[in-house]
Amino acid sequence: MAKGVKIGLTIVACAILGLCAAAWYTVRNPDRYVPEAVAYLQKKTGLQIEIQHVSVRLLPLSVRLYGVAVKNPKPFPPGYFLQAPEVDAAIPWMSLIHGKVAIRSLVVEKPVIHLISDPDGLWNFQDPSSANTQPVRFSMGTISSLQINNGTLYGSGLIDPSDAPGPLVFTAENFSGGVQQLNGNASKNASTRISIVGSLTVGTVIFGRIQLREIHSQVQIEPAQFTFKNFAAKTYRGKAAGDFSFDFSGIQTRFDTDLRVSGVGINYLLAEFEAGQPKITGMMEADMKLNGIIEHSANPLSGIHGTGHFNIRKGEITALNGNKSMAQMARFRDPGTNFLPTAAFSSFRGDLDLNRQQIFSRQINVDFYGIDVDGSGTVDELNSRLDYKGNATIQTKQGFFVSTFARLFKGADSQHGRLVFPLRITGTLNNPKCAVVD
Repeated sequence: MAKGVKIGLTIVACAILGLCAAAWYTVRNPDRYVPEAVAYLQKKTGLQIEIQHVSVRLLPLSVRLYGVAVKNPKPFPPGYFLQAPEVDAAIPWMSLIHGKVAIRSLVVEKPVIHLISDPDGLWNFQDPSSANTQPVRFSMGTISSLQINNGTLYGSGLIDPSDAPGPLVFTAENFSGGVQQLNGNASKNASTRISIVGSLTVGTVIFGRIQLREIHSQVQIEPAQFTFKNFAAKTYRGKAAGDFSFDFSGIQTRFDTDLRVSGVGINYLLAEFEAGQPKITGMMEADMKLNGIIEHSANPLSGIHGTGHFNIRKGEITALNGNKSMAQMARFRDPGTNFLPTAAFSSFRGDLDLNRQQIFSRQINVDFYGIDVDGSGTVDELNSRLDYKGNATIQTKQGFFVSTFARLFKGADSQHGRLVFPLRITGTLNNPKCAVVD
């Protein structure tokens, strides 16, 4: 029996020495396995993958990949879906002993990710041979946690029907964060179950022409949906908060946002959409619900629609400062405000209904320091045309002389001792025209 034990121990010792020798050889020469690893990954994903160099550490077991890149498949333009100078993978020994490869954690350094969608519903991170039968679904597979440091993310689409590269729709620069796999078996039929959660910080986000800075957000990743939840950010010298999600379950990507802003300089915001001097100034508060489909066209956000309310305080409609009707109204302003520009206002508030690049307002109210204007109308964003109608009311009672003042304006009337006259604002955003109408 003692001899049998000695033989058994000798066999175990030899096996351990063999494993150590193999491990040491692997550590010393890991690059010899790169072609085999790349071939395996390409077979599993259907994508072209590049790895320049590999290093291995035994205790704890980890693998570092250098120069990792994933090429765009056809019909996408030449380029890369992913480029990362370094990727670290922590691998538990027990999984290898049982013949399985599991990744405890994955850390990706400074990746550049460019998501591109095709009009047929294919994405450049999908296997093109199976994309038509497998909808877009997010899963981390055998990875327990994922950490990204100092990454850059771009989102765009190909233009239908030529498949030419379209403009960038979404950009996130200098983003870092981590996510954990909570439900690796999430399916489309269980889309309400969150499979991946985490948090991230982003230096700058650009969606269309809107910019946000210093974003802090929770992340929820469901099988076909990505959500920035309860995010907080700085924007145009103010603050923004809300939820923002992308839905990838259909052929076209949908977006949905519930946004609240405060302290935003409206002139800085409008500068993203128009050149020259700002047409409106002041500090804005607003709440908006926006959604739509990202279209495969040269103007991918043309179909955006939504509703909301806004209030701009202590500003001016600069393009109306030289208007004759505004100059006539200015004589009725509150005492002590004559030093202000003709079109200065204390409050400009109303509702918004955005649909296909047109803004509708059921009710707007502008307080020109004692002269209230109430009205409604539309702004054609595509052609920058205005068409607003309303009534101007002088808040100070004019008493005996109200009829005399009424002669200054066509169609003017007296209501409870206050002068009321109809107004119409037409023209364009660059050249608005304000006139008293009959």
